[in-house]
Amino acid sequence: MKHLYLFSLLSLGLVFSACGGSEGQEVSAGDAITADEAGNVQNKPSTQYLVDPAASTVVWEGTKVVGGGHTGTIPVENGQLIVTDGDNKLVAGQFALDLRNMTNTDLPEEDAKKLLGHLQSPDFFDVAQYPMINFDLKRIEEAQGKDYSHELTGNLKMKGKERSVTLPANVTIDGGKLTAKTPKFTIDRNDWGVSYGNSITEKVKDNIISDEIGLEIELVANQE
Repeated sequence: MKHLYLFSLLSLGLVFSACGGSEGQEVSAGDAITADEAGNVQNKPSTQYLVDPAASTVVWEGTKVVGGGHTGTIPVENGQLIVTDGDNKLVAGQFALDLRNMTNTDLPEEDAKKLLGHLQSPDFFDVAQYPMINFDLKRIEEAQGKDYSHELTGNLKMKGKERSVTLPANVTIDGGKLTAKTPKFTIDRNDWGVSYGNSITEKVKDNIISDEIGLEIELVANQE
């Protein structure tokens, strides 16, 4: 009977791992990019744009593999983006997100408080030790034949781990204002060690939490 029970759990995990998850373009993670690999900081006159936290938004989504899930926001703490003078091109930048003040937008207040307490615990983001998510922009390329204008490659640091990702984004610069907005995309939380719910028993107990975290980012920055 023990063998049959174990087989059933394994089969359940395999079936559920193939379905569900957050919507959006899947973004893969790679090794962190070193400074000498970036190659995008040009020796040209440039202008700094300061990210406006009040005007910028980050929406997150976490789901269970079979039905259900939660949504919320993560506030932008700060950021700077560098634009070359003359040709008006984004060439570098960084921004930080504050996990200490993340919110839930789909549950009643008390339930939301419990959920956020769990997400901020060592089980997930371990916010007491790692309060920020940081993104350091290393390379910007214009997208050809896509429904977005640019691909932004940089190092995403979360829970002490730094991995490179390439984010799709629509970037506009006009009248001293820069907007960079991504469509919905997903990352695999395991690439940053956010691995709660990955054992078979945890999966069954917690209703099969999806590995994907859905994100949608809009940064608004103003010329300094």
